[in-house]
Amino acid sequence: MLPDWANSFRKGIHHMKGFALLLGALAGAALLYVTTAVGGQQAGPSRAEFNALKKQVAVLKKDDLAVQAVLNGCFSSAIPVVRYNGYESRADDGSTFVTTALDVAEAGDTPMMYLLDVGQGCATVINTAKLGLHLKSMHPAATRR
Repeated sequence: MLPDWANSFRKGIHHMKGFALLLGALAGAALLYVTTAVGGQQAGPSRAEFNALKKQVAVLKKDDLAVQAVLNGCFSSAIPVVRYNGYESRADDGSTFVTTALDVAEAGDTPMMYLLDVGQGCATVINTAKLGLHLKSMHPAATRR
């Protein structure tokens, strides 16, 4: 006996129609989700926005190179410092008094901190470079007894 191809074919078409309907419903749901989803893809920057960002990056790179040059050229050494007793200082009225002061650490002393030795030239560059740093050259105001 031969199989009933016509009957099987009709059942197959019925199943195909059901599958196509399901596929269509899923595609519609996916399309609805994509168009209404919060945080979906947004358009990139316009040409003008992109060019403005490019200019900002170029300025930042230039500033970075300037800062690196200052750091490499100026901050090359540090001086060990200790607070010592027995310094004589002069008050505004001309009288003298004994106090403590920071001084370069002597051999064998443990430094309390390190001061950056930038020199007058670098201090001037740093102060005028709008970096928000203000450095001063320090001159001794007290004499050790």
